[in-house]
Amino acid sequence: MDAIQALMTRRSYPRGSLIQPAPNRAEVEQILQAAMTVPDHGNIKPWRFVVIQGQGMKDLEGVLRAMYDGQVEDEVYFNRFIQEIINTPMMICVYSVLNMEHKVSVLDQQLAGGAACEHILLAAHAMGFGGIWHSQETTEALRVMLKMGNEDHILGVMSLGTPKRTSLAKRKSFADYTFEWDQESGLQPWQ
Repeated sequence: MDAIQALMTRRSYPRGSLIQPAPNRAEVEQILQAAMTVPDHGNIKPWRFVVIQGQGMKDLEGVLRAMYDGQVEDEVYFNRFIQEIINTPMMICVYSVLNMEHKVSVLDQQLAGGAACEHILLAAHAMGFGGIWHSQETTEALRVMLKMGNEDHILGVMSLGTPKRTSLAKRKSFADYTFEWDQESGLQPWQ
């Protein structure tokens, strides 16, 4: 698949629609190497990747139950949520490792990490896998589990696997969200 085709056909697949196989070790390494190619002002690599699969997915159940202990209002929904997560073939958690003293702004560092998340999804898609990017609150339990610093935050959790069924996403036109600007005309809709 060429780069433009990968960009134009990538879509998100809900966790529940992802089945085995997940990317194998060599494919994960290629996916993560692709994530390392994102623009990174200062070349500081302000992210870390944590691959969770196999037994790690099963172990996640206990961690999640402990994380949300006493906060669950709908036990049935919560149990479905837990099952959906632990049945996911693979997850790659990306978290920021911010250098607060670096000349590169914190925002630039976070955006570079976000770009790494997107490269993971694009590389997986180009290899025939599906995925979805979920946000996750950075809780103290996760900080301890992932050995994160106080300034570090989870940028995203990419769930990966093989889609049960593939389909093309319906896309809106960029033109509805794009403007042109010059001093004489000011801001004008893209035409």
